[in-house]
Amino acid sequence: MMELPHFPDWSTMVKHAFLSFVEEDLGTVRMFRGQAKNKNSLLSFDDYSVKVPYNSTDAAYIRTQITSKIRAASVTICLIGPTTYTSQWVDWEIRKSAEVGNKIIGVRLYSDRACPTPKALTDLRAPVLDWDIDAIVRAIG
Repeated sequence: MMELPHFPDWSTMVKHAFLSFVEEDLGTVRMFRGQAKNKNSLLSFDDYSVKVPYNSTDAAYIRTQITSKIRAASVTICLIGPTTYTSQWVDWEIRKSAEVGNKIIGVRLYSDRACPTPKALTDLRAPVLDWDIDAIVRAIG
């Protein structure tokens, strides 16, 4: 009987990353996603773009939906822009990611602007990197 060649299962090599960011940075986040895809990195992104106030009546439902996406990922990448540190949603997403055991990394979206690091990243001592897809992939492992 002839043995078939073994090919790697790429689906098991892909790293699923949950992206945490603020709506104001969505255009730049799209560029980040596109660059990662163009570099043919084995990153797959998931996020839940939240436009609802953190304390709204829909917040509990939204947290449930976001939690399922965070649990499906092995890493959470917080994309840091000028106002990211003010977002209660980003803070919650980072802390929920730590709670479920995800690796957490911060990435600065802008090199030409002051972008304070969100407190949750600092509290968790998560590494914060410049926007460099190769370095980010290495940090994810």
